[in-house]
Amino acid sequence: RVSISMDKHYDLTYLHQVFHGQEAKVRRIVALFVARAEVLDRQMMACIRQSRLFDLHPVATTLSAGVRMLGLSSLEPLVQDIERCSKERVDMHRLPALVSQLHGSLNAVCTSMSQDLARS
Repeated sequence: RVSISMDKHYDLTYLHQVFHGQEAKVRRIVALFVARAEVLDRQMMACIRQSRLFDLHPVATTLSAGVRMLGLSSLEPLVQDIERCSKERVDMHRLPALVSQLHGSLNAVCTSMSQDLARS
């Protein structure tokens, strides 16, 4: 079973409930999220480098669903901020810092999840 300790940034309770404890499915969803999050992270970083701030909204929206499903409560407000600023075209000056912060946090979470998958 993919373990969850109190120092983890994620909570798989929802997935375990949805899949009625079918560990293989939970592991598959976690692995898919890690792979997808890495792609989305690269896309967001490219948007910042290329000054395509309006293009952040759909990427953040895609990431948001996985963040909620995997109980990444520490990342949820950050992803929502990126989504809102890009969609509503407000506080655009904040986006580079928000994406940079998300990049670091997402890397840490994905590394932790990958290590937990490898151990379980």
